[in-house]
Amino acid sequence: MTFLILLTLIACGEPRPDSKGISKVTVAFSGYGCESECPFQVFSVDSSLTATFYGGQFADRKGCFKGTVSQATWDSIQVRFDKFIVKGIDTTQYQKTDHPNVEFFIHDGLRKHRTRFNENTGKMTNDDLDILYWFVRIASRTELKTTDSLTFETTLQYAMPPKTLDK
Repeated sequence: MTFLILLTLIACGEPRPDSKGISKVTVAFSGYGCESECPFQVFSVDSSLTATFYGGQFADRKGCFKGTVSQATWDSIQVRFDKFIVKGIDTTQYQKTDHPNVEFFIHDGLRKHRTRFNENTGKMTNDDLDILYWFVRIASRTELKTTDSLTFETTLQYAMPPKTLDK
């Protein structure tokens, strides 16, 4: 009987497998891959509701910014990005042109999962790409204050010339 009670208490303390355990999402866009002026930018939000943004060349906001998002926004982020953890990233067979490169990370401590995608967005399906653009647009709807500097796990957002081979 004691064993049964102990087992019940342990099971009740475990999170449900369908609960969202995402602790951080970071999405960076690089203008490389575009035939026009695509922005170099990165946006990140974590479970403490802290939002950070860097806008470089061609971004609407230029510089480093920091602020907070609402709990409702964080809940929406978890639901939308959980799709990438559960179902993966849908890619197309052919790469469309005039699309920026993207790198994004999803940290999920509950399922011990870290998703990283680093390719041209022309390889992604429109549904998946809409999630990334929706996420980055949160920065323009959030009150962010200028800050001196920020550190991100990506470098794709910085406009650096492509490496060339020296002869």
